[in-house]
Amino acid sequence: MATTTIYLVRHGTTEWIERGKVHGALDSPLSAFGEWEAQQAASALADSHITHIYSSPQGRALQTAGFIARNFPHVTVTPLDGLREMGFGKMEGRRDLYKKYSQNPLLFIFIGPMWFSMLRLTGEKSASFHQRVLDAWHSILSQNGRGNIAVVSHAIALNTILTSLPCGEEVKKKKRFDLGSCSISRVSIDERGQATLVAVNDTTHLKNKEQYGH
Repeated sequence: MATTTIYLVRHGTTEWIERGKVHGALDSPLSAFGEWEAQQAASALADSHITHIYSSPQGRALQTAGFIARNFPHVTVTPLDGLREMGFGKMEGRRDLYKKYSQNPLLFIFIGPMWFSMLRLTGEKSASFHQRVLDAWHSILSQNGRGNIAVVSHAIALNTILTSLPCGEEVKKKKRFDLGSCSISRVSIDERGQATLVAVNDTTHLKNKEQYGH
């Protein structure tokens, strides 16, 4: 029987996401739609008996965590530096050409190598990034007591955690999961401390987003 559930939440949509700009180490506040997403995620977790909230120290994650914390007045948000998003070097603040052209195989032949070369040369090194994220994750697991946990972070950082875990029957193992803004993934911790990924990218709480034109 699972004794603890950890809810892994991606931050809400930011102003830069809506403008198609890259931000990893740099920050951008939640847009009005992103704040609505965060409110919906908070409502979805309102009855989850959360006793600890951990967050990336970046503003967009802390904003999202703040909405969740409103339902748990005795719980403070603990920033963990290891949960920061990967830094993209000289691509920060530029148009997100990777996302724009990744669905076009012909154009991606030219854009893809340029993107990855720039990331390798100027961005955060993959090995150190993965190590700091997993160190933060193991720190969260080691401090686990009674009650459930919310962890608010970013798409690549959360993928680093999710892809490191064994999967339950309802989850197919992947090298990378698509994680929507304010999606909620769930990890169950059994009485032996074994973590199992049981749900990924749940966005059912955002089903009314059409009212915002999204």
